[in-house]
Amino acid sequence: MSAEPESKLPQQEQRATWLELFFDLVFVTAFQQLAQRFGNDASWSGFGLFALMFVAVWWAWVGNTLFAGRYGNEGQAYRWGTALQLLSMGGLALGVLGDLKDVGSFFGALFAANRFILVGMYLAQARLGEPDERELALVQARTFGVSAAVWLLSVWLPAGAQPLAWAVAIGLDAWASLRHRDKLAQQLPHPEHFPERVGLLVIIALGAIITEIVSGAGAQPLTITGQLPAAISLITTLALFKLYFDEARDLPVLLAHRDGRVGTLLIWLYTHLPLMLALTALGVGIGEGLAGESRAADQHERLTVALSLCAVFLNLAALRAVTRHALAQPLLDRSVLALLIGAAAMLGLMLAPLGTLPYQGATLGVCSLTLLVFWRDPTRRRLAELEEDVAEEKHAEHPPMP
Repeated sequence: MSAEPESKLPQQEQRATWLELFFDLVFVTAFQQLAQRFGNDASWSGFGLFALMFVAVWWAWVGNTLFAGRYGNEGQAYRWGTALQLLSMGGLALGVLGDLKDVGSFFGALFAANRFILVGMYLAQARLGEPDERELALVQARTFGVSAAVWLLSVWLPAGAQPLAWAVAIGLDAWASLRHRDKLAQQLPHPEHFPERVGLLVIIALGAIITEIVSGAGAQPLTITGQLPAAISLITTLALFKLYFDEARDLPVLLAHRDGRVGTLLIWLYTHLPLMLALTALGVGIGEGLAGESRAADQHERLTVALSLCAVFLNLAALRAVTRHALAQPLLDRSVLALLIGAAAMLGLMLAPLGTLPYQGATLGVCSLTLLVFWRDPTRRRLAELEEDVAEEKHAEHPPMP
């Protein structure tokens, strides 16, 4: 059995720059457009296309963030490439609404441009970067070049075949990440900057829920009874914020660096994809439930909110399990069990014939009880202390350069 690759901890501090924050801001619009698409067509086929487009948009963000995490966010390759990708993403946000036969080619062309820009960034890094960075940069350039070609080919395909081509292109990228795990392990993204960027994107998704709540509440009278469901929904969103950010969320990335285990980092990252998708769908369900006044609207709210929140709980449980697995500990603890019970409770509420106000109250009750167990879980506190210890160990071994 081959030895684990040696960890390569960065020696410099790295924080999100203004350009990165501006780049992330484009995804506020993209998520809002995607949410509107799902709201316009909540059928299973509509959800499938919404999910595929969401994966593509998220994947574009991941490509940029991993580049910055590996090579820094101050180099010319990153700054010029991000500026161009920002323009491509602004156009891409326009292509997520409308019938596929009208917007499919536009969406495919803009995403192909985004991928080709990323190829250029990696080629520039291979030419200008350190010698030990060249091999991985060239591998990534080839991988994204192939997927970019598939995206470009989809422009000339019939509308019905375009989603299949997009799925193939995304699958090629994901497969390459697994195939080249040994090379990726030699240049893991920055252990502080990378989870910081991921956390910023989660905040954007939670902010999209707030937008949907405000939009839905705007259809109701400005009275205490009229706005009470919206207030309850806002508190529920705050509970979700606490469930995610009060966790030792940086620990899996720190452990991946310490132990040279790229698999831990990839699982942690990919678990965020269904989490982000569920948060976006959750906002749509809450917003439509607040705006609607019919029995059909209540039924749609129960279905969308229950399934979305169930998925959120399951992914939060998976994130805790990733950390426990990296520490070679049992996957189940008090918080994981509470999240699993919360997911089951939301599935049960999906069948309850409740209107918007009692349903939102019951949803808040599930989230609040789950959060209470989470806060009182001694494992959470131990993991937080361990996160601090691993971070201090990293800084002691690799102090910041003056």
